[in-house]
Order: sequence, then structure tokens, then C-alpha cells
Amino acid sequence: MITIKDLLAAIPVAVRAGIDDDTIEYLTRVVEAADAGDTTALRDAAEPFLTDAGMSDAELEAMFAKLSVSSDASSPVAAASTGPVLLPSANRPQPLPVPAVSAPAPASAPTPARPATATQQEQEQLPKPAAGSRVEAPVIQAYSQQSRFHNETITTLSKEVDLKAVNVVIGESELLVDARLWLKTGQHYGMVGRNGVGKSTLLSVIGSKALVGFPENIRTLYVQQLDVIDTSASVIDTVLAADTERQKRVDDVRMIERSLQSPDALHEALDKYIVRIGSERILLAQKIATLRSGRRGKAARGVALKAEQTMLSDIREALYTNGKADGEVAAEVLATLYAELDSMDAHSAEARARAILNDLDIDESVQNGPVKVLSGGWRMRVALAQAMFVEPDILLLDECTNHLDLAAIAWLQDYLVALEGVTIVCVSHDRDFLNAVSREIIRVKDKKITYHPGNYDEYEQTEDELRRKKERQLASLERRREHVKKSIDSFMKHARSSNDSKVLGQVASRKKKLDRLAGSDKNEDGTRFKVSYWAGFHDTLRPEIKLERAEKEVDFSIPQPENLRNAGPLISLMGVTFAYGGSKIQRSSSVVLDNISMSIMMGDHIALLGLNGCGKSTLVNIIKGDLAPTKGAVEQQARLRIGHYTQHFVDELSDVDASGLAMLMEGNPGTKEGEARKWLGSFELSGPLATRPIYTLSGGQRARMAMALMLFTNPHILLLDEVTNHLDMYAVQGLIAAINEYEGTVIIVSHDRHFVRQTADDCYSLQDGKLTLLEEGVDEYVDKIIRI
Repeated sequence: MITIKDLLAAIPVAVRAGIDDDTIEYLTRVVEAADAGDTTALRDAAEPFLTDAGMSDAELEAMFAKLSVSSDASSPVAAASTGPVLLPSANRPQPLPVPAVSAPAPASAPTPARPATATQQEQEQLPKPAAGSRVEAPVIQAYSQQSRFHNETITTLSKEVDLKAVNVVIGESELLVDARLWLKTGQHYGMVGRNGVGKSTLLSVIGSKALVGFPENIRTLYVQQLDVIDTSASVIDTVLAADTERQKRVDDVRMIERSLQSPDALHEALDKYIVRIGSERILLAQKIATLRSGRRGKAARGVALKAEQTMLSDIREALYTNGKADGEVAAEVLATLYAELDSMDAHSAEARARAILNDLDIDESVQNGPVKVLSGGWRMRVALAQAMFVEPDILLLDECTNHLDLAAIAWLQDYLVALEGVTIVCVSHDRDFLNAVSREIIRVKDKKITYHPGNYDEYEQTEDELRRKKERQLASLERRREHVKKSIDSFMKHARSSNDSKVLGQVASRKKKLDRLAGSDKNEDGTRFKVSYWAGFHDTLRPEIKLERAEKEVDFSIPQPENLRNAGPLISLMGVTFAYGGSKIQRSSSVVLDNISMSIMMGDHIALLGLNGCGKSTLVNIIKGDLAPTKGAVEQQARLRIGHYTQHFVDELSDVDASGLAMLMEGNPGTKEGEARKWLGSFELSGPLATRPIYTLSGGQRARMAMALMLFTNPHILLLDEVTNHLDMYAVQGLIAAINEYEGTVIIVSHDRHFVRQTADDCYSLQDGKLTLLEEGVDEYVDKIIRI
């Protein structure tokens, strides 16, 4: 057991003299609250004060190592946590569901050093994880620059967000470093960047309010990439639950009212209520302690520590004054909750929610039914109903067009374009959708965030023009430098031959001019550059012209198919009809495909268009041979190999523990490891990405992994069902280029208009079981569904 005397005795004498009485009192409470021998929690709380008093990192390490040994601790001294002060206590209520993302250390605390990387030999000696065990999810740290003297970043009167020095770290990987997050009120943003740069992570920490420094009063709603509302709850309850503050109070009222007839149940319900409000107050105290530094930070951390120790007892004493019974307390609590709900206008919440659902064409029978039976398009409408009900200041949409058909995408596009007063941040691979919705582009690259006016096409055009302009400036500058260098050489030669001192003065003047030509004499906006406006210390007299390389497209390697003996159709469908409900078509049968005939030749690039549920996937499975038609026949050439990418492939891989390298070699016996690594590397899955468990990869990385596994067998026909889901813009462009170079047959099922327009030679519409060729392509289909 470590006492305050042990702690003070371990502190160097010179440092101990600089510790005031308030700090000693604080450290005393810390030691008393810490578990016996738990030097980790003790260090978390004490290190900021000891550092302020003058202790070095080496002295801290030595002191806590000594305390750890003296207390017979079995584990080595842990590195200082970067989170707010949290004392270990079995009875301490857990904070609200934010702990997956940790906050940074207070400004007065030093940044902990990262652990050194083990050598290969040391890594081989480390114990291997047991088979089937999963790697723990890395901790996310998200924080921004805070004010030392003010509290303005906790709440703000403005709905605009302007955070400086935003940092997002996952485990040991830095996603953002000192970036600026600037979201103007009512602006519609499109966010772009390569897969894995942190777009989804940034949206998630904003949506969950886990980004330290994000204003508490700004309401956000985050619609996630891989999970657009999949619940057994009814539609109306799902919309009502979006208002979390209202829902917490409604749940408390229901819980206490149900328990009024049972004394034991009532006491338990009141305990749960006390824990809820206590957890919220503790979390608020922790956030304030994290935001402040110096003397105010020490005081705030003391308040947070006291809150953790006494909050529940303080609330209980306030409720149970003068020996009140549970019944009296319950009556007062219910009165408080009723008043809070009235102030939120909760009595009209259901009516407002149903009116919103009616405006979105969701009738009452669907409103009362479960969400999980709805298609992706209707679930997205439910998600938008949540947004309209909560009335968020910022709406965060992560790949919101995934699993939506073209009709739903067109509806969503029109809705978002017309939405005013709400800031929208949208991540999407659908170029047409992003062009229509966004008014400004946010680019995440090289751990920074940059902002570009206009939609995505305008952003690309502007970036290309700026790159060409810089190339011309650099070429012109190099020509001028060469001219000055030649004149210097000429003058020097003349000076040596004539011993003319005036020429040497001209040489010195030309050298100064050459120094000025080290960079551009104009700013990016065309105004004249002035050295006096260039802050900081620099090696040159002008800023260098830096050429920014264009984003490299993903080079998908689609192997060309082998020639087949027969030059005829690869697959022939003759009068194919398919119905669910039996082997014979009956009145009760549900006919999905009706008398479809087509011949699929080598080199055909075909797109199948239609609403969700119209039978596109069924037709693809019949072409592949996984389903047999109810009526008609399907003929395939011998030795035909088919590669099938399903729209749910990425979601299925999210549960796979094996690595992509192991999965590829296991599915293709005889494949050498070097060959498999080279193949995965061509899909930007080289190095550790090839050996990591697949479920730890991002959505875009899993999509590329699925394609790598599918294409390794060198198929003659590619069946691509929503293949662009989860891919970034650059990966989609790379895939377009690869498909256009592929000499085999491609059958595409996609709602990405740009992708279909660039890859398909023939477009077919599937409606009411009939397959119809569209002479004008995908644009003809879009015009048709808009008119409907």
C-alpha cells in the first residue's frame, strides 16, 4: 500500500521544496483513492503536478519504478495515460459512451514518449496470440488547440466550427496533425481523400462529440458508412430515439413509473437515475479539466477528482434530505423529469415525428413496423427523418448512397440540395451525387485538411489549373535563373581577364538577384510578394514553388482472360423465367424474371439498372449458375471461369479474422508467398496491410481485398454487384481504367451513374420482370425514374 509519506519521500528534495500545500492535499486524496499498489493510476493523476514542480522524465520513471517495486506490483510501470484524470474505483460510475475515444493530456502535462519498436528477433520471441483471438481495437485520441484562459470552446453562441490544431490519432497512427477544422454555418461540404486517411474516423469523433474542444451546444447527427439503421425497433420509435436528451428522460420516467408498486424495484430505479445524472456531471467536470491548464487546470482537475469521489453521495444526500422515503423521492424526481420534458416540448414529439415521416412518404403502417424489414433506400429516409426531427446544426453523411437505388439517390440528392440552414459534410464515392450536393470540397491529405470552393469537378479542374500554373512558373523561374547564372559566369570571366573592379560589383549584384530568384515573386492570388509579410525564419529570400503531385489512381491489375475454344456466346439465356414460391409458376408465385433471352459475348460490357428488389441480383445469380430458372434454359461454355463480386462482400469480410495473404494462399493451393504478396501489392495492400486481420481494415481496403481475391483466378466474366461501394474517388477512377482495358466480359450492377457511364457499352433496364435495352444509356434511365 503506497502512502503519501512514501510518495513524498520518493520525490527529490529540490523538487519537493517547490510543491505547495494545495498540491500535497490533492496528492493525498489521490493516494487514498488509488487501489493498493496501482502506481499507474497514481502516476496519471500526479505526473502533471510533479512536472510543473520541475521533475524530469528520467526522475519520474525512477521514482515510480521505485514505488512499484516497494508495493510489490507485478506489472511494470505503465506509460502515462493521455486521458483526463480518472481514479480507479469499483464503485465509480462509468462515463457516457465516449470512452472508446480518449482525450489528450492537459496542456501542463508533457507528451508521453512513444514506446520503442521491438526488433524482429524480439518480436519473434513475443508470445503469439491464441488462435481465434482478436486484436483489441486501438484507442482513438482526438483533440484540438484549447484556450488557456477561457471556456469558449465548451459552448459557443455561433453555429460555426473553427478549431485549430486538430489531432486525431489511432493507436500509433497519426491521421491528422495540427489540422484546421472549419465548418461554416449552412455550408454543404463534400469530403474526399484516399481510403484510410481518416475521413470516417473524423466524422465519427465529431458525431460522438469525442473531439475535445468541439462546442458542446452544436448538435450533430452522424449517419455511418456500414450501418444505416439496422434495428428491430419500430420506425417511429427509432426516429423519437434520435433525440437522446429527450429519450433519456422518457426512459427514466417509464422506469420509475413501472417500479412504483415494488419498493425494491423503485429503489433500484432511483439508483439508476442517480448514476445517470452523476455520470453526466462527472464527464462534464472531466472535459473542463482537460480543457484547462496551469493553475486553473490544477483547480479544475481537483474539482473533477472530487466529483468522481463524492458526486453520487452528494446527489443522494440532496434527494434524500430529512430522511425522505423512496416514494417521496420518486415523486420529486418525476416532477423534475416532467418539467424538463415540458421544456423540451416532448408532449408533441410523436406528432412531429409522424408528420416528418408522412412528408417523406412513409405511411402509418410502415411507421409502426420494424426498421429491419425496410430496404436500404427506405432506411435512409428513416435516417433523414431522424435528422429532421433532431434538427441538427451539422449533418454528417458517410457513404450515404451505399445500397440505395437510383430513384432513392435522386430523391436524397434533391432533398439535400434544397436543405438550408444545416451544415452538411458528405463522404461519397458517387461523383454525380457529390457534384450536386457539395458547394465546397474538404480534402484530407498528408494529415492535413484543406478547403476548396465549388463541387468536385470544379475542385479537380481548379487543382489541375493550379498545378499547370505552378509548372509554368517553375519553368519560367528556371529559365531566368539560368540566364542570370550565365551572365555571372560571363562577368567573372571578363573580370579575371581585365581586372576591372566595377565588373565585380556587377557580379555581386547579379548574385543577389539570383538569391531572390530562389522562389516566386508573386503570391498564389497574383499579388506581389513582400518579405515583410513572410513570418518566421527561412533559408531563402522567396518561398519556393512547390509542385503538388496529382493524386495517383489505384492501379487495379485485372488479368486478361485466356481464349476459349468456342467463339460463340459465353452464356446464353433462352426464355428464362424465375419465380419464388415453387418449381412451377403458380398464382401464388412471385415472378421476378419473365421470359428473358440474351446472349453474352466475349468483350461485352453490360450494365443492369433497376430499383432495389427488381431482380438484378437474381439475374446475376442465374447467369453465374447459382440459381436455376423456374422456366427456360441457360447454357455456358465449357471451362468458363466467372468472378463474382457481391454488394455484401465487404460486410462479410468485416468478420474475417484471417489476413488477406493467408486467405489468398489458402483459397489457391500452390501459390507462393512472394507471388501472393506481389498480387495484393498491386491493389495497394502491401506490407502490413497484407498480413493484418481483414476485419481491422477500413471499408475501402476491404473492398480492394475482395477484388484481389476475386480476380486472382483470371476469370473470363466479371459480375460486379455494387463494386464501387466503399471505394474512394481515386480507386473508382482506377477501376474504370482497368475495366476499359479488360478484354473479357463485364456485367455491372451499380447505381453510380458516372461509373456506369464510363464503363458500360450497353445498358439494360429491369422492370416488372422484363429486360429492356436503353438506347441512350444510363441518362435515359435517370430521366425516366425522375419523371415517375
